[in-house]
Amino acid sequence: MSRWFRGATKAAAPMVAEEEDRHLLQVEQALLKLLNDDIAEADKILKQQNSSYHHLGRGISSFISSMLAAEKELMKDAASILQSAENKTWEDMKTAQKSPTAFQSHIYPPGTEYLLCYASNAICAVLSGSVTGAMGGFFKLRKSFMTLDGIMDIESKYLQKRAASRRGSVASRKDAESESIRLPHGGDGASLQAVTTDDEKAAIAGAAVLNGTPGSPMLNRTQTSTTTGSLQIPTRVESKLLDIDPASVGITSHTDIFIHSGTRLCYGILLVVFSMIENPVFNRILYIVGFKGDRERGTRYLWQAARFNNFNSAIAGIVLLAYYNGLVGFCDILPTDEMASDDISGYPRAKCHALLGDMRRRYPESKLWKMEEARMHSSNRNLGAAIKILSENSNSQMKQIALINIFELSLSAMYSQDYDLTARSWIQAAELSTWSPTLYAYLTGVAYLESYRNVRESDPAAAKTFKEKATEFLKKAPTMAGKQKVMAQNLPFDLYIVRKVQKWEERSKSWKVDLIDAIGVSPLTEMVYFWGGMKKQDNVQLQQSLDCLSWDRTTHAEKFKADLDETAIQAVLQAALIRNLGQYDEARKILKTEILPHDKNAFRGHLKDDWTCPSAHYEMAALAWVEKDLDGADHKAKVIDCQEWLTKTQKWPYEWVLDSRMSIKLTTSILTVKRHKKIMGF
Repeated sequence: MSRWFRGATKAAAPMVAEEEDRHLLQVEQALLKLLNDDIAEADKILKQQNSSYHHLGRGISSFISSMLAAEKELMKDAASILQSAENKTWEDMKTAQKSPTAFQSHIYPPGTEYLLCYASNAICAVLSGSVTGAMGGFFKLRKSFMTLDGIMDIESKYLQKRAASRRGSVASRKDAESESIRLPHGGDGASLQAVTTDDEKAAIAGAAVLNGTPGSPMLNRTQTSTTTGSLQIPTRVESKLLDIDPASVGITSHTDIFIHSGTRLCYGILLVVFSMIENPVFNRILYIVGFKGDRERGTRYLWQAARFNNFNSAIAGIVLLAYYNGLVGFCDILPTDEMASDDISGYPRAKCHALLGDMRRRYPESKLWKMEEARMHSSNRNLGAAIKILSENSNSQMKQIALINIFELSLSAMYSQDYDLTARSWIQAAELSTWSPTLYAYLTGVAYLESYRNVRESDPAAAKTFKEKATEFLKKAPTMAGKQKVMAQNLPFDLYIVRKVQKWEERSKSWKVDLIDAIGVSPLTEMVYFWGGMKKQDNVQLQQSLDCLSWDRTTHAEKFKADLDETAIQAVLQAALIRNLGQYDEARKILKTEILPHDKNAFRGHLKDDWTCPSAHYEMAALAWVEKDLDGADHKAKVIDCQEWLTKTQKWPYEWVLDSRMSIKLTTSILTVKRHKKIMGF
């Protein structure tokens, strides 16, 4: 069995529970200081000791920095720190198993807290590094899934045993005890396959720690070799602790709360993140690993983790608010029934407001919560309030938080049609980050373009200046493309921008005009659409965006009017804006007149904007969804109509630029419609 533990461990000083607890408390306080923008003090505390908790704290700190900034060098540094933390926590886990003076939980086996640290480090390493294309990264995930599920399984058995004890059922108690030592197995009853690599041996060792002891009868080679299929990670553990006070079931000690909340935090993040990924190659590898994303279960675990006054809870709160205000808030088709406010897989607005208020009270100096407050104002179509908060929130001690803040400010300024602030903010974003220089330059350029169009006829001198600036940034944008990649692929917006600018340059040469005068429908309004900004604009800003689509603002209106590529862009943007203004019949009329009568292939071809036709189909679905609740509407017919348009969009016969952004909307929309049909009984 020693080979499962990578050889015998060196003699280590015995662990003392009180000292372990002090280390955990110290690290949690340091990380909370980090979130409260006291970076220097947090760093000082994390460097004071060499415990597993301090290693984990340093790893998490580096992970947060690297992920917030998305900088390659920071990610490399984080990976190195996290690997060191993995090694330390693995050794301490084995030491805790053997040390009678180490922390002893009445719920979890000895060393579980360190095994959770190990899994947390591994998950951070996978998410922070570009290891998603390397098998080593997926072995880390595989081990982490087994560990997390094993902890969840033990907790579930503990609750079953406790419930059985309360009922006084001796038989039930014996069943729970006999089940508690089994290795987790797949929902189909499959066992773990035979393993040979060091990574997989470590995974089995981790499961052994959680479910028994090395050499236990349930861990023999025969029983782990009964299938040659891929590893099946169990997904049957369905905790309902969201409605239960953890203290009422005995989860009261500091370390137990750390394990309970940390397991749900890590598992919840993985379930939500992987449920949002539509990359076929990545999903295939996840399938091989034996894991599948689950948005509903993931959000439930995160809400469970968010109920405590510790670092795990704070991170769960950040993830939840970012998920709801960012990804879910990006979608147009969300639950509207009476239970929608309590649907955590949709957008539980009241719960989010309460969570934000709680976190603001806990961490009054944290820039992260102020930024989330701004996002919430944006979701309520109050961009003015959002911009005010973001403008006052830009002086964070952590550069990475300052970057996200300026990114949010840039988007909000763009949605609000403040072109000067938009340009200045994107320039500042480029100074703080090298993640997407192409996007930053392009958005700066299109902001200057709108400023040019505003004064093109009224102020020639100012127009000349804006035109020169727009030209400079738009020409620079494509030259910086490809510097960042995700899973070895160019960023979607890099591809979009390169093609867009190339189209304008070819048109400029063909028409013998300046680059800026070869640009048709407002590219800034197009970007507002791609980023979901129309959901955040009030009626005045929606009308301003509509005005930006007028052909009168372009230099060669008649040529653009004769170009299906340009008229289709205008039609989709107009329909989306008018829908948000509540003019549903007019929006549908535009789509049916300008886009839907044409063959799908008419929108494909050299440098064409092939996103318009599938987006028009999605817009038809969004119209049907909002119309279902109108007086006199056939509710069932509208819901079915919505579903049919979504299905057509999902099964689009060809890939198009930025289809990955549409996939996020489609996934959420389809889940929403299925849920609604189930509630309504049709």
